[in-house]
Amino acid sequence: MKTIYTRVLVCLMALSAAINIKAQTLNSMTEVIPFKMTDGKIIIAATVNGEPADFVLDLAGHTALLPEAVKKLRIDTSKPGSFSAYQDFQFKKVATGEIYNIGTLTIGNNIFANDLPAFILKDEPYLRKLGVMGVINCSAFRSSVLTIDTQRKKITLTQPYRPSYMKLNYRAGFNLIQGLGNVCPLLIQGKEVNLVLDTWSEGLVNLTEKDFAAWSTTYPKGTLQKVSNGYKETATDEESLILPETMFVKTKITEATAVKNPSLKRSTLGKEILNYGIISLDYGHQKVYFQPFDLAPIPENESKVIEIKVEDGKLTPITRQFFIDHIFDFRKGGEFVSKSDKPIVIDFWATWCGPCMRLLPQMEKMAEQYKGKVMFYKVNADKEKDLCNHFGVQALPTLFFIPAGGKPIIEVGATPEKYVQIIEEQLLK
Repeated sequence: MKTIYTRVLVCLMALSAAINIKAQTLNSMTEVIPFKMTDGKIIIAATVNGEPADFVLDLAGHTALLPEAVKKLRIDTSKPGSFSAYQDFQFKKVATGEIYNIGTLTIGNNIFANDLPAFILKDEPYLRKLGVMGVINCSAFRSSVLTIDTQRKKITLTQPYRPSYMKLNYRAGFNLIQGLGNVCPLLIQGKEVNLVLDTWSEGLVNLTEKDFAAWSTTYPKGTLQKVSNGYKETATDEESLILPETMFVKTKITEATAVKNPSLKRSTLGKEILNYGIISLDYGHQKVYFQPFDLAPIPENESKVIEIKVEDGKLTPITRQFFIDHIFDFRKGGEFVSKSDKPIVIDFWATWCGPCMRLLPQMEKMAEQYKGKVMFYKVNADKEKDLCNHFGVQALPTLFFIPAGGKPIIEVGATPEKYVQIIEEQLLK
C-alpha cells in the first residue's frame, strides 16, 4: 500500500512540475523581429519620438546617440537626463557630452520605453559608417525577455517568460548591474569567471589589460583569428590566449580564445558566443538561457497574432496593440487624441477583483443599450500590464470614457449609475 501511495505521489509531483513548466512558457506577448548585420554588428530598427531609425544592439555600457540624432529624432534638450551611477561611457573610448532623456522609444509593436537616458556622443564616424543613429543597451528590454538568434538573424521579444523552445534546464543566473549590463558566468576548466555580456566586441572573451596580464600566468598564448576595428579595438597575435575546457551554461565552446582590449574597463563575453547558439535574457528573473541552434525545433510562426472582432453592442476584450492601432498610439507621445469617430468606454478589470466581476454584466447591458452610439471595450489588467502602467491604472475597476476625437475621463470604482450620467452628459452631448 505504501509503495502504491509513493508511486502516486511521485506521478502527481511530476505532473505538477510539467504543468508548472508549461505555465512558465505561456506568454502574453511574443514578437519576432528581423535584424541585419553590418561589419559584424547587430543592427535593429526602432522608433524614437515617432521617427524611425537604426541602432546597434550594444548590451554592454550605455545607450548613446550621434550628435545629429538630437534634431533628427526630436530629442527634447530642455529635459536633461542623468545616470545614477557610472557617469562615463563604460566600454568605448568615445568622448561624450550631455545626457538627455530620449523620450519615447519603441522596438517592434510591443517594446516601449519612456524617458530612457542616453549619452550624446561628441562624434563617432564609425557609427555613421554603419548607417545608425547610435547604440541601444539592455535598459530598453527590462520589461521583457530578449532572445537573440544570429543563425536566423532575428530577435524574439516575449513577456513574461522565455520562448517555449528555450529549454528550462539550459539556464544560469546573471547579475544586472547599472552602467555595466548583464554579468554572466563562464566556466573555464570548471572555474567560474564573471564577464559582462557584450554584443559589440568580436571574439569570445575580451580582457582588460589588467585581467589579460593575470590570465597570461595561467593560459598559453595563441594565434588571433579575428581582429575588430570598431571603436578602435585592436589586438595582435601576441595578445591572445587559449582557453581550455570552456563552457557557457551547458554548451562547450571549442577553440576558445581570449584577447586583450585596451578600451575596456571590464572584461567581457564577446559577440562570438552568439555563433554557438541562441541566447535568451530574462531581465525580470535575471536568468540567462543558452542552447545550441539545433537543440529544439523552432515554430515557423512564433508571433502570436490576436485577431479581435469588434461587434457593436458588445463588450469587446481588447489588447495593447488594438489600443495603439485604433484608439491612441501613446508610444509617440503628445496629447491624447482618440482615433475613433465614436465615443468609447473602456473597462480595466481583473478576474480576482470582486467589484470588477460584479460590474461586467452591467457593462454588457450598457453596451447593448448604447448600441450604435458608443463602443464598449474591456482590458484584462493582468494581461496588459504595460498599457496599465503607462496610464497609471492601479485600482480596479478603472474606466475610461473617451469622447470622439477627445481624451479620457477617468473614473475609479464600480458606480454604474454615475457611468450613465457621464455617457449622457459628456460623451453624447
